[in-house]
Amino acid sequence: MKPAPASKPAAPGVEAAARRIIRELRARRDDPRARGVQQYFKHAVVALGIDTPALRAFTRSELNRLKPAWTVAEATALCGRLLTETEMEIRVAGFLVLGGFKKEFTPALLPRAKRWLETRLDNWALADGFCSLVLSPMMERHPSMERTLRRWSGDPTLWVRRAALVTLVPFARRGRHLDLAYELAGEHFSNDEDLMHKATGWLLREAGKTDMPRLKTFLLRHGPAIPRTAVRYAIERFPVRERKRLLERTR
Repeated sequence: MKPAPASKPAAPGVEAAARRIIRELRARRDDPRARGVQQYFKHAVVALGIDTPALRAFTRSELNRLKPAWTVAEATALCGRLLTETEMEIRVAGFLVLGGFKKEFTPALLPRAKRWLETRLDNWALADGFCSLVLSPMMERHPSMERTLRRWSGDPTLWVRRAALVTLVPFARRGRHLDLAYELAGEHFSNDEDLMHKATGWLLREAGKTDMPRLKTFLLRHGPAIPRTAVRYAIERFPVRERKRLLERTR
């Protein structure tokens, strides 16, 4: 007789897992460090003061507990639940857990991701972390996301627009999707948001990592139209003398 196939462990409920994570993280609150985090941002945030290595270690332990029994559906529900909380670290834990299921990501997650960017991922640290852990891995598996990023680039919500650029950063760094990176960067020269100027410059800088001549040509072609913050970010990897020349020639 063949042995019965091993059954999956019973799946912990999403709400029970969320309550445990919230309870554990709030118990680790460090008030002096939390005040320092709050001072780091230009606008008010609610922080627990848990440093990133500790938060990642905690989340890894949660993933070890949850992954044998969960699918991306439960992880998505957990992320949505944790994003309703006020503390930054609890919200970050939500997409850290979700990122552990990246092999199951499909574009079906994108409408929910956009809603989160519109409503809950409301500062650059949260939005950028979400791009790194969820959106960029999704694009790795589904390059057709290019169409979504083009739409998001013109969205009225700042964090959706920023996500369109930041999602491309790890690809541009490796010389991939460069046409799209330059296309979307060029759409934000007239944007009046400093955070978009920084994202534009960051993306251009990474695009230049594997093709510096192309970046230089782009900067010289569009020079005076590019916000100065974006130019300064974009040229950070050029030699000092070349940076000075580019600053002059792009005025």
